[in-house]
Amino acid sequence: MTEADRNRPADPIQAGTEDRFFYTISDACVMCGACQSACPTGAITAGEESYEISPAACIDCGTCSAVCPVGAAQPVPGLRESISARDLAESRCYFNPGCAIYLYRPELPDRMLDLLRRNLDSCIGLHTTCCRHDPQLEEGAILINNCAGCDRRFRSLYRGVRTISYWEVLDSLPRLDLPDRTGLTVSVHDSCGYRHKPQVHRAVRNLLRRMHVELRESPFSGTRSVCCGDNFYGLVPNEEVERRIQMRAGQLPCQDVVVSCIGCARAMTQAGKRAHYLPDLLFSQDAEPILDCLDAYHAKLADHIARHSDGQRGL
Repeated sequence: MTEADRNRPADPIQAGTEDRFFYTISDACVMCGACQSACPTGAITAGEESYEISPAACIDCGTCSAVCPVGAAQPVPGLRESISARDLAESRCYFNPGCAIYLYRPELPDRMLDLLRRNLDSCIGLHTTCCRHDPQLEEGAILINNCAGCDRRFRSLYRGVRTISYWEVLDSLPRLDLPDRTGLTVSVHDSCGYRHKPQVHRAVRNLLRRMHVELRESPFSGTRSVCCGDNFYGLVPNEEVERRIQMRAGQLPCQDVVVSCIGCARAMTQAGKRAHYLPDLLFSQDAEPILDCLDAYHAKLADHIARHSDGQRGL
């Protein structure tokens, strides 16, 4: 795959269909079968000259790329743009913190929203409708998303909604007052939901550097990031999910790992890493270890989503 391929825009979004990507296997394949045995969804089958991935069955987790000995498994090329932070002052704009954050620290969304309001010359509303339900927003509304999955679903499932990550917005604020975290050395686990948005990866790292955090990168980061394993839940036995979580943790060179997803925070904690949830770093507070087992965590999340399907909008 050439650099031009990696940097080309993704195909246009098909409104009403979730914006999903998949992996593909090049003719460099040596037919070793490692990818097929590692794939959690059975999306990989043997062809005549190489293994092949079914786009419909692929969940874009990246496991195949991590186990391929010759680099033949690669994400389908193409990048997805966010809107510009300059557009925030020109449209009705809302902050959606995602559902999982309320299970972790219910007070964090208000603090994150307050930070936006104090630093932007625009009126930001709070939007808490789950991304799996109609957001009921006016045409052209902008959602600032904390969660990568929310960003993907809101920008594709519902017409007229534009999206940008919370971290891109903060990174666009040159005078933002950030805490000094000198002495902290971390690896970043990038959410696989943002794999096709390198602008989010840059924003996260820029903010960490502005906090004086030292970074040690994994080979599988940014647009090559691999799923923490949590997305495998329900697809394979829990023991296999936990094994995949350990595999992902083993790819990260630091004991301290920065994450922007609660599911990823739980996974990294389960794997024995010290997970630093990015909003916690922002407000100079220590992370709360998420000690729920897989079933307990997902049961709590499903219950919260069911009880907050309609959400709210407010200023």
